[in-house]
Amino acid sequence: MSGEPISEREMLTLFEAARWAPSTFNEQEWRFLYARRDTPQWPIFFGLLAEGNQKWCVRAALLSVIVAHKVFQRNGQPNPVHVFDTGAAYENWPCKARRWASSFTHARL
Repeated sequence: MSGEPISEREMLTLFEAARWAPSTFNEQEWRFLYARRDTPQWPIFFGLLAEGNQKWCVRAALLSVIVAHKVFQRNGQPNPVHVFDTGAAYENWPCKARRWASSFTHARL
């Protein structure tokens, strides 16, 4: 992490990558909560990290928490694979960031 901020456009590109993940009945039951460095939300998210993680995240451009609906929106029934689907959405995020970072001489994210 270089300490450089992430632009709105760059951040939305990551969210777009997550949006394309497969999900049961196309529920897209995940939600990303986030804070960019130097925003009022940053101290809240940073405070959620374990002390050991704070040491290496202090220069991060973005911190994110991913949550998932446990029931289907379409019928209110339990969704037994909500965690799997949410994991698929997360998987797209670092893959996109990795491809992105490889085009730079140093990782920006």
